[in-house]
Amino acid sequence: MRGRNEKSIRGFRRCPKVVSVDDMDDKFGLSRVDEGFAILTERLQLRTPRLDDAPAIQSIAADQRVALTTASIPHPYPDGGAASFITRVRNEASREKRNLAITVRNGGDLVGMIGYEIKACEAELAYMVSPTHWRYGYATEACKSVIEHIFAATEATAVVARAMAHNKASEAVLRKVGLERQCEALVELPIRSGAFLTSFWRLGRPTV
Repeated sequence: MRGRNEKSIRGFRRCPKVVSVDDMDDKFGLSRVDEGFAILTERLQLRTPRLDDAPAIQSIAADQRVALTTASIPHPYPDGGAASFITRVRNEASREKRNLAITVRNGGDLVGMIGYEIKACEAELAYMVSPTHWRYGYATEACKSVIEHIFAATEATAVVARAMAHNKASEAVLRKVGLERQCEALVELPIRSGAFLTSFWRLGRPTV
C-alpha cells in the first residue's frame, strides 16, 4: 500500500467538505469501528480486520513477493507489525478511509487486504493478495466491488491507483476494473532506498 513519504507528482483539486458522523467522531477524538461493515461479492467477503487476523496478515506482508511490489510494506516485516497495522486501521476507519480484510466466503480464509483513502475528491485504491491465492481473480473481484462502494457511498469524483511498472499483474488488475493508465514516473520510495518507475491509473465517476 502507498507510503506517505513518497514525492507527489500531481496536484489535487479542492472539493466541498462533506460532514459525516465519522468526521464528528474524529473531531471529538472518538474511535468508531463498524464491526458489521462488510462488502459481499460472489466469492468474497470484505470486512473490518480483527486482531485474530494478525497471523494471516503478518504472513502475507512478510512475503517478499508481496512487500517488494509495494511502496509502504517494509521488508523484512517487523514482528508484531500486523497487529499494529490492524489496530491503526480500525481506529482510522471512516467513510473516507477504509482497510478491509479480503476473505473467501467458502471457508473464511483471509487471502489479502484492500483499502482506499479519499483526498481532494479522489480515492486512492491499494491492495495486497497472498501469493498462494494469486491467479484466482480475487484481486479483480475485490477491487471491482470496492470501486462500486466508493462511487455509491462517498463523494469521490475518481478512483486512482499506482503500481510499480514491473508489476504487470497488478497493472492488469487495474485495467480489468476500468482504470486507465495516465502516465509513468520515477517515484522516490524511502522505504525501498531508491527511485522506482511507477505507473499511475485513474477512473472517473461514471456519468448517468
